[in-house]
Amino acid sequence: MKHRCNTWACFAAILLLAGCNDRSAGEIAAAPVEAVAAPAPLHKVRFLLNSGFSGANAWFLVADERGYFRDEGIEVEFVPGRGAFTAAGRMVEEGFDVGYGDIQAAYEQAAKVPGKAPVGVYMVMDTSPSVIILSAASPVTSAEQLTGLTITGHATDVALNTFEQYASRTGLDPASVKIVSNDGNWRVLIGLLDERKSDALFGYLSTSSAAIRTAGGEVASRLRFLKFRDAVPELYGSALMLSPDLMREHPEVARGLVAAVNRGVMETLCKPREAIDLLVAHDQKQNAEVELGRLMDTIDDMGGSKLIARQGVGDIDRARMLAGLKLTVSVRKLPREPRVEEVFHRDLLPPPTSRTPCSSPDPRT
Repeated sequence: MKHRCNTWACFAAILLLAGCNDRSAGEIAAAPVEAVAAPAPLHKVRFLLNSGFSGANAWFLVADERGYFRDEGIEVEFVPGRGAFTAAGRMVEEGFDVGYGDIQAAYEQAAKVPGKAPVGVYMVMDTSPSVIILSAASPVTSAEQLTGLTITGHATDVALNTFEQYASRTGLDPASVKIVSNDGNWRVLIGLLDERKSDALFGYLSTSSAAIRTAGGEVASRLRFLKFRDAVPELYGSALMLSPDLMREHPEVARGLVAAVNRGVMETLCKPREAIDLLVAHDQKQNAEVELGRLMDTIDDMGGSKLIARQGVGDIDRARMLAGLKLTVSVRKLPREPRVEEVFHRDLLPPPTSRTPCSSPDPRT
């Protein structure tokens, strides 16, 4: 039977033998052996995503696969989500340490369960990604024309759950629109649009466009969009969120998480194609071209390459967030108005120079 020594014991033995030529056996035997410290155990966290891995969140996979979390002493267990608007609530109810989802949902949690709600620490989407999805043949060109029409969407969809904000800024009475909940997949939802069983859909431009591309269609010939960001610029999109307990009890882990995610985001923005190649290697069922398109649409939701190059990623404009917070509290009839500092902390952000990627994301790299 072969005997294999423990790595640290072997290393100590080698150090002892190396001194045999200069020291007697007695001296060696008497000499104390200094223990070699084992590496510190990784701090484990549970991370709730907005969905499974896709082009829309590829930076988290990049950070994990390239070891950036481990560099910070962190081991991440990723859990696929059920939509960006559900992330904040599930973090509270199910005790997740980290989450990625819509910041307006975090406002609502902070209003309802102060002190327990997740806190945004790194803003990924500088603008709302939500849209009203129309058939390319639809006569509707403005929000006011939605009066009396039917809009269908998932009950947990961000656009559906921030529709009051959109309506309030466009002069549309939300009660004048018939909202229908349908939890079918995007093939089903777009089918309702094609069959004129629904006048419009709630969703993300990136998600609905990916569904069209998956079926081999051309987005411009099939769909048009009324974008929330054009009407409600004070709304943000998805952010990295941390639990208050993690931030309070393990501040070094909180800072490390933000640093690791930022590295993943920067590399994904500079070399989108590499990020998608990694995604497809992780899950071969993914369609590389569809997911690359989803990623590029998501970059547009982050403000676009020019804005990203100018101001970087991760930070917020406090006055703008306050305006969006006040609007959300008012139209959603929340029980209290949280302070901005309750819903977003800026002090964990890396320096601005570390949050500014290459000037223009190139989908070929």
